[in-house]
Amino acid sequence: MPEKPRICLVYTGGTIGMVEEDGVLRPPDNPEDFLDMAPELRGFVDVDTCFPMNKDSTNMNPRDWERIAREIHKRRNDGYQGFVVAHGTDTMHFTASALAFAFGPNLNFPIVLTGAQTHPQVLHGDARINLIRACKVALEPLAEVSICFGDFVYRGCRAQKKDERRFDAFESPAFPPLAYITETIDIQPLAQLERPPEMAGEVNFRPHFSDGVLQVSLIPGLEPDILLESVLASGCKGVILQSFGAGNVPDRDAGEFSFEEFIGEVVGRGKPIIITSQFPAGSTLYSSYAPHQTAVNAGAIPTGNMTSAAAAVKFRWVLSLVEREIQSGVVPIGQRVQRIAKLMETKTVGELGPATVELADSVPNNVELRRVLR
Repeated sequence: MPEKPRICLVYTGGTIGMVEEDGVLRPPDNPEDFLDMAPELRGFVDVDTCFPMNKDSTNMNPRDWERIAREIHKRRNDGYQGFVVAHGTDTMHFTASALAFAFGPNLNFPIVLTGAQTHPQVLHGDARINLIRACKVALEPLAEVSICFGDFVYRGCRAQKKDERRFDAFESPAFPPLAYITETIDIQPLAQLERPPEMAGEVNFRPHFSDGVLQVSLIPGLEPDILLESVLASGCKGVILQSFGAGNVPDRDAGEFSFEEFIGEVVGRGKPIIITSQFPAGSTLYSSYAPHQTAVNAGAIPTGNMTSAAAAVKFRWVLSLVEREIQSGVVPIGQRVQRIAKLMETKTVGELGPATVELADSVPNNVELRRVLR
């Protein structure tokens, strides 16, 4: 009998492994029992397990992203065809983005995140099938960090959660799925496939993420002055303004509601500000509206059509990277904000594209779309 392929399952917690007691969901006492919900796995794959943590994804933080990345990195040459990360859905898209940046563009094996909307005891639920499908995807030659959920495989740094209850919990508004799960795993032309080792290059592993990031979601009538004390505190290293529409930031009624002076003062103190959108993957790079242009002219950094999660994770990653460059003398401290802006606006792992693309529900294999998005 031929040897079955091997994958490594990195269990971090979440609903997919929860147990129900007296109507309350909690993490299992023994994660080793996790695979028992899908005995079918033994028929097509050998699964080794790794349990770096066992927590609700609401409690995930950048140190956890680094820990998960390191667990995968140290096993990357152990003969696994791919890795599956079982994770809670609330922050799965943040962790997927973090792993993508940690491993960089030379990643040459599948890292597949999955989770569930229901715990395994729900017979008609999605825990078992999502785990089986994720393991199937991890056997494909997909050189990406992806999220496998329901009938789709999404690029991890392009996905976001859209629903708390439905089984199609994730979407990718600005980039089409990497694969469709049908009778076969239908990988699309836009997906990055594994390359021969001599063509792939060594992974530039950089799993570091800065602390000290403050995110503010704009509301009508928010006075920027009340934010200054927090933003100018020594612990704050950067600011995310979650804006209206296509990156629009209030720019009228100077001294009261306008953020123009606020942005100029904060950036002038060497603290970068990025602009994301409150809309799903809203493009903040190409807006011609005056409120957006005012913010950019004052020194704010647009984030294009990145999801808000990918932008936030990339910001932490870039802040840490630039801090290391400054400490090593590669970048002068006076060039900190400019260097951060350059890295934020540079596509690194497919997180950023030229425009939002709407894709039909039918399986496309669309070569023309591939040309546009490349």
